[in-house]
Amino acid sequence: MDRQTEKLKLAFDDIGTGEPTLLLLPGWCSDRGILASLAERLSEKQRVINVDLLGHNESDQPMEDFASEDIIREALKLVDSLGINELVTVSIAHAGWIAVELRRRLVHRISKMVFLEWIIIEPPQIFFEILEKMQKPDEWQDARDELFAAWSLGDANLAKPFYEFMSNYNFNMWSRAGREISKSYKEFGSALSILQRLNPPPNLLSLYSPAQATNLYAQDDDSSYFDTQQRFARNHSWFHFRRLGSKSHLPSVEVTQEVAEVIENFIRNS
Repeated sequence: MDRQTEKLKLAFDDIGTGEPTLLLLPGWCSDRGILASLAERLSEKQRVINVDLLGHNESDQPMEDFASEDIIREALKLVDSLGINELVTVSIAHAGWIAVELRRRLVHRISKMVFLEWIIIEPPQIFFEILEKMQKPDEWQDARDELFAAWSLGDANLAKPFYEFMSNYNFNMWSRAGREISKSYKEFGSALSILQRLNPPPNLLSLYSPAQATNLYAQDDDSSYFDTQQRFARNHSWFHFRRLGSKSHLPSVEVTQEVAEVIENFIRNS
């Protein structure tokens, strides 16, 4: 069911039944279509809400500039309007910052969180340089194309969903994304840093493509990225992580079945 009410500013699909409800959050500069296949698969066992973020795709387009706080506020309205009592967030990349803030405000309703391809440790300097380029009118398109190439490892087939679901956003949105993501890192540090501050901690699952971690940190393999998470998991029983069989930055599209099974097992067993 594709819905947008007069009172709500977010477009969303509401499919399936069963608790807990899964709230799917695409990242900045992407449509909810990027999670449609995963939503359909997960809806076989759970109620799934797949949403367009404020200002994205079919959701309300603010006349003036907006920020992460505005996205969070509208997401909270959506959750309340749908009467969701038990919620699991499933977020892509830097929508993780939004999911974390939702958890801070819905502490008794969100007991589990799933992060897909969120840079979980301190990013390399080149990442922040890309965020800066995204905010420059004469460089943002080059920055976007560099990201698409990196996220797909130069594979034309793997690149298709990026162009299908992310290429229709202009400088204003990419610049806004760069600004808001940068602001989150400046305020909170790494993802692991802010996750440690959640009290009480929810059960968390971080899913990532090893090829992407290898490429991002310009290393021979993802062992350092893996080892850092493993050490963290040993000291924090609520943190779980898993390598996926995907190569791209979009495992939800590339290995939908694997991602769905891992999420279902996490919900059932954690």
